[in-house]
Amino acid sequence: MYLNPGHEVAPAEQSLQKQELLHEARVSFIDGSGTQMILIAWRRSDGLLKGVNVLYQDIWGIKDCYGTDEMEAESWSELVESMEEQGFGSYKVTLDYCRALVADARGMNKRTRRKLPVAYAIWRPLIEGNESSSKNDSTAKIMLEPVVFTPDLAPLAKRGDELLVLQEFETWTFEPFESIKPYVNSYIEAGDAVNSSRARKRRKELKANPETIVSDVLEQVVDDQWRLIYESRLRRQGALFQYIEREDDAQLVSAVSAALHPDSGVAPNEQSFLRAFMHRSLSNGLLRIMAEAFEGGPFGSFPFGPFNG
Repeated sequence: MYLNPGHEVAPAEQSLQKQELLHEARVSFIDGSGTQMILIAWRRSDGLLKGVNVLYQDIWGIKDCYGTDEMEAESWSELVESMEEQGFGSYKVTLDYCRALVADARGMNKRTRRKLPVAYAIWRPLIEGNESSSKNDSTAKIMLEPVVFTPDLAPLAKRGDELLVLQEFETWTFEPFESIKPYVNSYIEAGDAVNSSRARKRRKELKANPETIVSDVLEQVVDDQWRLIYESRLRRQGALFQYIEREDDAQLVSAVSAALHPDSGVAPNEQSFLRAFMHRSLSNGLLRIMAEAFEGGPFGSFPFGPFNG
């Protein structure tokens, strides 16, 4: 169920308006589709927790919301551990950080006229707290400041492929997948040919190999709008690295995002991050096709039990 953007509904439970003591606030890292989970728990007077999970997708806004009024503290810890085991790592942050993300997400709902989930209206008093302070939260807290690409950044940006080794980028693949799906079979066939013993003897005669296919695909599917979306996703993840004092990773993300920006003057084919990113996306293409056939497409609902009841 969804509410029209900007439509206000009084919460069904007036008790939610009472400020609760924060137990923990966490945010997941950003996946390749721009999806991030915001998890907040408050401690009740009886020791149980109120918990809420907001799903934020950066070209949609607040896409989903689940909450529970009674939750054991042990269940919260199990939820966090379960997320980690399934590849959805999260960071402990301040409540203000979560509220800044929520404010940014709500702004996207309004700009795109996407409806807010009804559950969000019920939990909104706890999630947002003081409305006036929420409005004053700066998006600078949740995104790295944009950096203009200069020759001094080039050596660091050339190490962009190193980002894909990090756990936070393990789920990153090209979106929209439909744009690269027609190239998957030819990429895999070219890879098989290059790796065969017979092909190694006549490699110079091959008309197509994985590197040339990646170059062609990047030229065909990466436009300025795509670059801006992924540049923003990188800066959002970089802000999390900065928050947890992983300064080297934050600086690498900053340089890569600067090169990715359309104004950098660096062609997609010349960016190591994009080349490695496309190699991964194409090589995993068949698995992605099968997964979407079973799951019904990207941007699914929460996979974690305590918020699905």
